[in-house]
Amino acid sequence: MIAANVHTCRAIRTLTLAGLLAVGLMAGSAVPSLAASSGTWTVTGSLNADRAGHSATLLPNGQVLVAGGEGTTGFLSSAELYNPSTGRWTVTGSMATSRLGQSAALLPNGLVLVAGGIVNITDTGVVTVTASAELYNPSTGQWTPTGSLNTARYSAGTALLQGGHVLVAGGANPTNGTLASAELYDPSSGTWRATGSMNLARSAPATLLQTGQVLMAGGNGFTSTAELYNPSQGRWTLTSNMKYSHGGSAALLTNGDVLIFGGNLASYAGQFYDPATNIWASTHNIGVNPPKGPLTRLNSGEVLLAGGESGYGTDSLCRLYDFPTNSWLSTGSMNQVRTVHSATKLLNGQVLAAGGKFKNSSGTFTLLASAELYMP
Repeated sequence: MIAANVHTCRAIRTLTLAGLLAVGLMAGSAVPSLAASSGTWTVTGSLNADRAGHSATLLPNGQVLVAGGEGTTGFLSSAELYNPSTGRWTVTGSMATSRLGQSAALLPNGLVLVAGGIVNITDTGVVTVTASAELYNPSTGQWTPTGSLNTARYSAGTALLQGGHVLVAGGANPTNGTLASAELYDPSSGTWRATGSMNLARSAPATLLQTGQVLMAGGNGFTSTAELYNPSQGRWTLTSNMKYSHGGSAALLTNGDVLIFGGNLASYAGQFYDPATNIWASTHNIGVNPPKGPLTRLNSGEVLLAGGESGYGTDSLCRLYDFPTNSWLSTGSMNQVRTVHSATKLLNGQVLAAGGKFKNSSGTFTLLASAELYMP
């Protein structure tokens, strides 16, 4: 995108949802074909271990910490660092506990918190979930234990609040099923305390809004409900219902709205939530059988949808969501089809996609160590 268009888009991004409705940019209007856009993927250094379902955290020094996940040898406790300046991964200290689907957050003090996760699945399908939590220190490369969650959980919504506490909400465990409970981690004491429970049990992404509230949308059973957490009150309030049931990814847009995509959609469109009006609205149609991978907001304000599961299986296709036109743009495909991978925006604006797995011709999944960079 040329510089003049960048300035124009920044101005248009301040449009309210009501303004978009007024000009008819909803999914109910005519659906244009996908417009072309720039963006290519370049192969970078591979991880030292195949892994999927891991956590990926951007550190203040620009490196990316990847920890845990599922590997060819089982669940992983290992961790490694990606250095954008060299394009290489180096092994760092291992966690005390192997875990998959854990919560992860960069704390204000520079340490990385990981909590919960699945630690074992037997051949008969019995799942074991942990409440344990650990802290990674980038200066030493070591992990130390910290206070355990009050409730063991995996695939929970996780958000660093403006006051520095970490909210972990929902998720699931084999004893209670999908959870409605939520708790807060206090970095100064290293302890967790319960906070208000959600109105409905759900396992969904948690998005910190510009207001300081946290949105959790969809989740268990691909529900169309969503709710907001108010940190000052410790309470959750239901929003208006979403356009489609949802269980996918979320990204905060530059104007403060939240883009949602993935899950059991009634049509091939995304949706977005305007906190100022409490209204959900549809994006334009994205096309047939789109991928349902992670969402990452770029420096341009566009949101990258990078691969994932689709109606055709695992996919390498990618799309860009453009808020000013409420449309999805075509962009370069990944070099490797992958799902359950991480997508992390680097300090230079590029996006690192790492690991994951793909379904081969025999119908079985193969774990990946490869990684690649998206150049906007």
